[in-house]
Amino acid sequence: MPPKASSSSGKKKSSSGSTDDVKTPKFKLPTTFIARPSTKTDDRAICNVYMSKEVMKALEIEVDGLCLVGKLSENGVVAVAHFGDDSMPDNVVQVSEPLRSVGNILLGDRIEVKKANLQPEYASSVTVGSKQGVQLPAEAEKHIGKLMDECGLVMPGMAFSSRVITEDLVLDLVITSVNDIPADELPNIAKLDLNGSDSVQNQVFYLSPPAIFRKDTTKIILSTEVAPSFKYGLPQPMSYDSVGGLNKEVDLLKRTIELPLHEPTLFAEFGVTPPRGILLHGPPGTGKTMLLRCVAGEANAHILTINGPSIVSKYLGETEAALRDIFNEAKLYQPSIIFIDEIDSLAPSRSSDDSGEVESRVVATLLTLMDGMGSSGRVVVVAATNRPNSVDSALRRPGRLDQEVEIGIPDADARHDILIKQFSKVSVKRHELSADDIQLVASRTHGYVGADLVALCRESVMKTVQRGVIQNLARDTLKITLKDVEDAMTEIRPSAMREIFLEMPKVYWSDIGGQDDLKVKLREMIQLPLEASESFERLGVSAPKGVLLYGPPGCSKTLTAKALATESGVNFLAVKGPEIFNKYVGESEKAIREVFRKARAAAPSIIFFDEIDALSPDRDSGGSTSAANHVLTSLLNEIDGVEELNGVVIVAATNRPDEIDPALLRPGRLDRHIYVGPPDFEARLQILKKNTKNFQVEDADAILKDLAERTEGCSGAEVVLLCQEAGLAAIMETLEAERVQKKHFEKALSGISRGIDQEMLDYYQSFQSRSGISA
Repeated sequence: MPPKASSSSGKKKSSSGSTDDVKTPKFKLPTTFIARPSTKTDDRAICNVYMSKEVMKALEIEVDGLCLVGKLSENGVVAVAHFGDDSMPDNVVQVSEPLRSVGNILLGDRIEVKKANLQPEYASSVTVGSKQGVQLPAEAEKHIGKLMDECGLVMPGMAFSSRVITEDLVLDLVITSVNDIPADELPNIAKLDLNGSDSVQNQVFYLSPPAIFRKDTTKIILSTEVAPSFKYGLPQPMSYDSVGGLNKEVDLLKRTIELPLHEPTLFAEFGVTPPRGILLHGPPGTGKTMLLRCVAGEANAHILTINGPSIVSKYLGETEAALRDIFNEAKLYQPSIIFIDEIDSLAPSRSSDDSGEVESRVVATLLTLMDGMGSSGRVVVVAATNRPNSVDSALRRPGRLDQEVEIGIPDADARHDILIKQFSKVSVKRHELSADDIQLVASRTHGYVGADLVALCRESVMKTVQRGVIQNLARDTLKITLKDVEDAMTEIRPSAMREIFLEMPKVYWSDIGGQDDLKVKLREMIQLPLEASESFERLGVSAPKGVLLYGPPGCSKTLTAKALATESGVNFLAVKGPEIFNKYVGESEKAIREVFRKARAAAPSIIFFDEIDALSPDRDSGGSTSAANHVLTSLLNEIDGVEELNGVVIVAATNRPDEIDPALLRPGRLDRHIYVGPPDFEARLQILKKNTKNFQVEDADAILKDLAERTEGCSGAEVVLLCQEAGLAAIMETLEAERVQKKHFEKALSGISRGIDQEMLDYYQSFQSRSGISA
């Protein structure tokens, strides 16, 4: 039969070497596409996206048909599909800047393309503002009408850069609203049926509702709004203006990145190669990753992102291959920026014990790729880490990561700038915070990084809502108050202090009975220099670096330090002497250095060393070990070494002052020695009143005065114990006890053993006369 004959002859032809009937390989549709800028600059092409013919055929999208273009796993932007050039790679989709602005799509982003069966409605009105917030003049309406007409398809969030409004006015325009759709109706209209079915799986939400502009019927409304309403839920682009407290760092990034990318010939004229890389380093939460996003949003370059751990593969050579692919793409689509977040996990120091063969190969590959980028400067590497010393040293040299920018813990001015930026996002109707209130919060948030301040604002809102629920307030009347922010501050722990932060109980001066002279001295020596640093600097007076509290056990030395931390409002780092020691060589000294590093970063701060005699035994006494000597040396170097100790005060406590090495007690280190002795009569009476306020004692004044007289020579802790024992005696007599009687105090007093004798008091008197330094 003819079909068979045809088949037979076909086989013969094939066997004879003819290629007429060779099957074309089946087209493989890319799972993701690379976003690239549109090569068409005409305004009529603004709503068009361009892709290869094979891709459009595989997606069953016709020319001038609607499609959805969006980031992976995110809602897409409605666009009009068109064929790209014949040379366009199958994995590339060209998207115009106005469409990218709707979905916050950056050049180099991986995006998805889907077919959309949709007939947009006609636009009854289009509201247009400028990103500069300038009031658009009436004559701008004609220019905007022509622009919208050429676009054809309009949607909130579309931005048009550098549009000439008048001869003297050039603005960045943005569509802030279309048809003024109420927020509660948006979810109902934002559904597209991809396959003409009501199946939930075939429905997708688009980002911004599209509409068709008609020149004769669509009304243009000029607005002063700078961005579309929050009701649309559009992605918020990151820009340098949205960053608070990092002005110097932003300026440095602009100079180091934008000039080499967009003006490479400038460096060639001077005969030098432009910077190739930048390393951002600093504590967690200070804004390193956010700065990367800002650079991506502002640079107008091809962006490639490497998250350190995510690129590492378990198969041999795949990590290196992935790195090579990324650098090759960067070279292909110049100007480009390669972001490497958490670079310490990708390129750890090869000299460390944790580095193996795999890590060494990855580091070597990264070094080779950075050296092979060429001298054009159109590719820049920006890396971030919070562990700069863990990054291989070969990367941290000129020619690779040229610049190192430290993103430190913000000071008061930077915190104020961050808070201003954060609270500016809150409607004026929703907060009662004045400029002075925000300044006050900034001055009281020592050690807070940017992430902490953002969390503080969020927690303030939660406190406001919680207060509204408790007080049954109307939703429209809820406003953030200073009290809400202060309550939120108690919930947010400063990141700079997190690793060694001690949750101190709230102890105030009023909680300490007596010791008025001690309180005054501590205020003068510690709080005053921290609060009036400008006056000290103006007069050239240096504040005391440290204070030693010494005295018998139980006389409120540690309690005084806690009250000092609470009352001063500065960061408080508590270090218990014995806990510093580690069985591994060098770890104890490292712990000391880390404490002081944290204190410097979170200044103004107080470091409290309890039982400091355990850390700094006298080296001449013979009882000091080699490890203790090393710790003491580190401590002395940190207090008055090469790096000055600014804004950090040391408070140490001990009941054995003569066992402390004399080098630590000299002026310039622990400058002031304060004797904290047993409480006097008035102090004991205050302690008794405070601890018996719930005892309902009959004739309390007489009984307590008598007890204060009879506890002469007792420490504060022993007086507190007396009250506790009296209360316990009353409970043991009857479980229903409601008051404590005199007999209970007598029983408790008979069981108290006094720990302070005359010999001990003479010992402290002798030390005071020998030291010669007292406050």
